[in-house]
Amino acid sequence: MNLNTRKSEIEVRIKAIQTECETAELEALETLESELDGLIKERTTIDKKLQMAGKFIPTTLVVETKNEIKPGELEERGVALKEGRVVKIAQDEILLPNHVNTTLAPYPFAQVSNLADQVSLVKFKGGETYQKSFVKAQTEMAGYTKEGEDYKEVEPEFGYVTITKCKLTAYTEITEEVEKLPAIEYDAEVIKNIKLSLKRKISHELLRGNGSASNFTGLFSKEAVALADCDDLKISEINENTLDDIIFAYGADEDVETGGASLILNKNDLRSFAGLRTKDGRKLHSIDYVKQTIDGIPYIINSNCYALTNPKTKEGSYCMAYGALKNYEIAIFSPIDIAKSTDYKFRQGIIGFKASVFMGGNVIGYQGFVRIAKGAASAGSKKDEPKYDEDGNPIT
Repeated sequence: MNLNTRKSEIEVRIKAIQTECETAELEALETLESELDGLIKERTTIDKKLQMAGKFIPTTLVVETKNEIKPGELEERGVALKEGRVVKIAQDEILLPNHVNTTLAPYPFAQVSNLADQVSLVKFKGGETYQKSFVKAQTEMAGYTKEGEDYKEVEPEFGYVTITKCKLTAYTEITEEVEKLPAIEYDAEVIKNIKLSLKRKISHELLRGNGSASNFTGLFSKEAVALADCDDLKISEINENTLDDIIFAYGADEDVETGGASLILNKNDLRSFAGLRTKDGRKLHSIDYVKQTIDGIPYIINSNCYALTNPKTKEGSYCMAYGALKNYEIAIFSPIDIAKSTDYKFRQGIIGFKASVFMGGNVIGYQGFVRIAKGAASAGSKKDEPKYDEDGNPIT
């Protein structure tokens, strides 16, 4: 094919693609952009060949715009500029459209523990509090009864917990320039971040909520009525017996409860479980990081658990919890309201977002969790203790 003929065909197609890009959907736009790149490269190659043959004809780039310059408009602009008035010039009079990928590169790591996704949820619109009853003790053993005597009482004992409505809020700001950036929905990303911040707070309160008025009652709170009769398990170090000690400390005297129970712990403590070895050097525990299990037992990493293996963690501090997550309940009293405003810092061009939701949480299962606290260090236990930096991370 004649090179000049092919070059003319390319110019026609490039012009057509530029027109199609103005109304194309995202998927079609990506295909058009790919074709355009290929055509431009082919045109460059043809130009080089024509230059070598001495037949090069300069390309005249013609860009059709929706805002064509009308007769006399340039003169009007000149007058306006001299008078200090604002002049608006369409961007396609200066640059070709710059197509932007419509997706944001996400943060590559988990930003919040998935603990909040696995507990029980109940919607309870309206009201200020929500009460949940639980069985505190099963029936007692039957007894012998002589003729004419009263029957042995074996009534179960009940208790209840109160879930109080709490208001959780979040606020963030962006500049109007961020909102105006082409093709990327930064507003949606801001709303996503607000939801993550609320979830992060809930994840914290599930463990550390102090149980006071208008606060969650966390697993580690002294106000968790359902756990008041539980004996905390105290462990000074993670060794070959730790996992068994936790499992056997949970549940009643008649069974070993494992069905549905999960271990909540700090990432550094999980690392210590992974580092345990048998005498012949093999890993003691089989840890599946995809299914998130230790010897088949589900685990959940939560940074609100203090690391038992960190020497800075004080004796008596709660570090882990083991139990069925259905034994913790979150009551949702309202939907999440997210509002946007441009009024507060209108002069600075700042856009504000605020979010609020009413909810509460408490342990609803009697002795539904066993809490693991850091015990006193045994003699000689510091000999092989790993070193940590100022943030409590192990130094390898």
